[in-house]
Amino acid sequence: MAGKKEVSRRAFMRDAAKTAAGITAGAAVVKTARADVYKSILPSSVLGANEMIRTGHIGLGVMGSGNLKYNMQRPDVMPIAVCDLHPRNRGKGHAMAQAKNPQATVHENYKEVIDNPDVDAVICSTTDHWHAMVSIAACDAGKAVYCEKPLGTTVKEGQAMVAAAQRNNTVFQCGTIQRSGEHFKEAIEIVKSGTLGQIGHVHTFSIDMLAPTGIGNPPDVTDPEKWKSYGPWETYQGWVEHKPFNVNRWLYNFRWFYDYAGGKLTDWGVHLVDIVLSAMGEDKPPKTVSASGGKFIITDNRTTPDTINVSWEFDSYLLTFTNRVWNSYGDQIAPADNHGIIFYGTKGSLKLSRAGYKLIPGANQQYVPEPGEYESAEARENNSASVLYEPHLENFITCIRSGEKPISHVASCHNSSTVCHLGNAAYLAGAKLTWDAATEQFTGGPADAVKQANEWIARPYLNGYTLG
Repeated sequence: MAGKKEVSRRAFMRDAAKTAAGITAGAAVVKTARADVYKSILPSSVLGANEMIRTGHIGLGVMGSGNLKYNMQRPDVMPIAVCDLHPRNRGKGHAMAQAKNPQATVHENYKEVIDNPDVDAVICSTTDHWHAMVSIAACDAGKAVYCEKPLGTTVKEGQAMVAAAQRNNTVFQCGTIQRSGEHFKEAIEIVKSGTLGQIGHVHTFSIDMLAPTGIGNPPDVTDPEKWKSYGPWETYQGWVEHKPFNVNRWLYNFRWFYDYAGGKLTDWGVHLVDIVLSAMGEDKPPKTVSASGGKFIITDNRTTPDTINVSWEFDSYLLTFTNRVWNSYGDQIAPADNHGIIFYGTKGSLKLSRAGYKLIPGANQQYVPEPGEYESAEARENNSASVLYEPHLENFITCIRSGEKPISHVASCHNSSTVCHLGNAAYLAGAKLTWDAATEQFTGGPADAVKQANEWIARPYLNGYTLG
């Protein structure tokens, strides 16, 4: 190999997937080039080390540890590096990774994972406001990327992530896992088939049952000695305006603060909107958006609303989203399943959630499904997360080898995330706004509201950080 350009291992895997002969011929090349790597990183018992995909996991909280768990269950995936700012999460994640790979390394700085030349794929499960920086750096380092939804916290971040994936030809899968669920695929095809007739309204909802005290009101803390066990607070805040330490602003509850996320609209709304766009047409953006709501019941220190209704007008239908966190009565398929979608058509309606789907004849129903033609929620035997996570990961791994576009590719998640960001912008601006998809800017509505909304979806990076 002396004097020759080293063969890219990821390119080799893509080529090898196309022909069995390539696997045999290429194995010697790769092993010769990286023999020291395999001896130091991979256990000697691993079969076909040239086929092993080595992962680096950044963010090890609820979603991050779940993603690590499902990756570790695959015989062809090896975690070699884990990273988190929070010491507890970092320790738990490291212990998990070491159960499969005793030589897995642990890091506080995500750049050390991305800079590791032996990492093939980066799994980004950080808080939302770190998705863009981590993913863009991973794209530019030549890694495959799996990033949790939403695609950042601003439309501008999403644009930059799409651009980074395109310029690097990155295999970029997003965590909108419902696209890989078989009954979601079936439901999407029902919508596309015209079974429901002309669809004029799609409603999405996320409803919970919190006590009025919500997540509570822990005090801000200014003494670093009192929060140092959580990790580097200033680093965690990163590019947003820095605030005093508050325990609710970190770990799971970061979702309810506009500094780092977008409330239920981007937490669950992206999952729901993503399926709607897949069924109704991803190339058909909304024309207008309006939103109303507020913090009416919950007395905690969150900055996102406890009640919100959002409406998006598309060319041929109205899309709505409802969230309330203090009353879970609604249109669920199953009592404990508090998130869902309802397609309303001229021939019937379709209720859809992770519990399954139900076809409901309309008053002017012209199509009656044959018995057993479509499964109902009651017919579903397994509603565990693995039904979605495992095929979603399978798709990602397959695409790393083939170079094909994943089912939840970065551009699709940018579309879904953008729709939700528009809802938050309209809520904060307090006006109905017109959206120009070509320029990805608000162009119509009260001048002050348009200005405020456009500034919100392109918030600047502060504190010395830059996007990309």
